[in-house]
Amino acid sequence: MRMKPQSLYVCAIALWVLGWAGAAQAQRLSAYTEEWPPYNFEEAGKVKGIATDMLRAICTDARLTCNVRVVPWARGYKIVSNTPNTVLFTTARKASREKEFLWVGPILPRSTWVYVHSGGDKAAQGVRDLTQLRFGIVRDEAAQQDLTQAGVPAQAMVEDSSNATVLRLMLAGAVDAMVDTEVGMAWNLRDAGLPASAVTKVSKLSEDGAYYFALNLQTDPAVVQRMQASLDKLRRLGRLETLSKAYSTGL
Repeated sequence: MRMKPQSLYVCAIALWVLGWAGAAQAQRLSAYTEEWPPYNFEEAGKVKGIATDMLRAICTDARLTCNVRVVPWARGYKIVSNTPNTVLFTTARKASREKEFLWVGPILPRSTWVYVHSGGDKAAQGVRDLTQLRFGIVRDEAAQQDLTQAGVPAQAMVEDSSNATVLRLMLAGAVDAMVDTEVGMAWNLRDAGLPASAVTKVSKLSEDGAYYFALNLQTDPAVVQRMQASLDKLRRLGRLETLSKAYSTGL
């Protein structure tokens, strides 16, 4: 049956509206991150940090709307693994995670260290064998895999929700050691009102896997390409370095 011109017009408008709505939805990303200053953290109701500012700059340049929420790392990981048009950061790109996400980056290098409380027995003993230490870790973080590979048994790891809470566990003697970057540890010590001498750096744990933005596998590949192009552009212009340096003052 042949449709009347008016009906064809109405159908065309409806298809255009549906197509526009789908495109608009594809341009909106929900980003999830953890409380891990200075890379990502919430202050006075605003999410900020090195990686957060980088994501916003990238989304602005790529003409994307990116809404950022701070949640426990394990929860954010689960949400982004199962929800289209979502982003997880700051995420170490490790071989075990390669097929779980689409990747935009790298945004920052990754170098993690093992720390102990300077006033604790382990610091006095000069322990270098990681298998002798009880670690505080953030649930589902990349350092958990690194410690496992280093021979630390699962029962020697105590999980918590953030590096700041793990630091408190270590200073209270509930665990012997923790893992962090040098910048991350310096920031947490400053926030806790403690000097750098409060912790002792035992050894380097890993340099495996730079930090990236990890996107759900069902995200439109064109969006991922636009984000990568914007990141590369901002790096060439020196914008990413400027954003990073803004958080290193006073550390």
